[in-house]
Amino acid sequence: MDVAVIRYLAMLSTRVAVLVVLGLVSGLASGAIAASPDEDKVLAKQHFESGARHFDLAEYDQALTEFKEAYRLKPDATFLYNIAQCHRKLGNVDDALTFYKNYLRRAPDAANRGEVERRIQDLEAQQQAMQAGKAEEERLAKAAAEAKAAAEVKAAAEAKAAAEAEAARTAEGAATVPPPSVETPSPQPVPAPLSRPPPEVIVWPVVPVSANRTDLTQTTASKPAGEAGAETSILHSWWFWSAVGVVVVGGGVTAALLATRGGGNGTFCSDCASSAGVDLK
Repeated sequence: MDVAVIRYLAMLSTRVAVLVVLGLVSGLASGAIAASPDEDKVLAKQHFESGARHFDLAEYDQALTEFKEAYRLKPDATFLYNIAQCHRKLGNVDDALTFYKNYLRRAPDAANRGEVERRIQDLEAQQQAMQAGKAEEERLAKAAAEAKAAAEVKAAAEAKAAAEAEAARTAEGAATVPPPSVETPSPQPVPAPLSRPPPEVIVWPVVPVSANRTDLTQTTASKPAGEAGAETSILHSWWFWSAVGVVVVGGGVTAALLATRGGGNGTFCSDCASSAGVDLK
């Protein structure tokens, strides 16, 4: 045979083999596709049962995941109701409303329609209250922010005014500062001199020397100069004249007593002494 014919037959056999393989693969794929609905139902049932167990255990997050997988495998409206129940338990008001409404849309003749509608009303009231509370919180937060900003502006203005007033007082005080005053010490009082009484001068009476007592003069004149000087100094001594005064006073007192007791014999005189036998010359 020709070489070209051989090559053609080889190529033809290769193409036939490829077509055969493709046919077998397509047949297997069609068989798998035909069997997938039943398998999906089985898997959906498994996810539903798992979700129900989580729901009974109050594990609502895990139950929500299982119910969603079940709905993906088998889009049954019952799974939408279960999903709404999970969101309500979790406090997801918006999501719960969405899935309750989807449930009624997919199953308008559902046996529990009245119950679902009451739940929708309750959730809508709750949603409105939450929105009102959120709006009130936003209003209060805005008012607080505005009040804080106003307080900061006021505080800044007061601080600026206080600083300006302080600067003005400082400048005014610097312009009117008086010169430093020098304190003059007050004069100390001079103590008055102690007043002392003048020395008391005692004057003693001088008894005059009788004219007939010339012996004193003579005796004094006849003494030596040393003795005469001594007597002269004695005559100038105060104690001497004190003694003389005492003697004179004592003699006077004695004479007065004698005269009182004499019984009328006459007055005392210097001549009476001569009659008594006393020579005074």
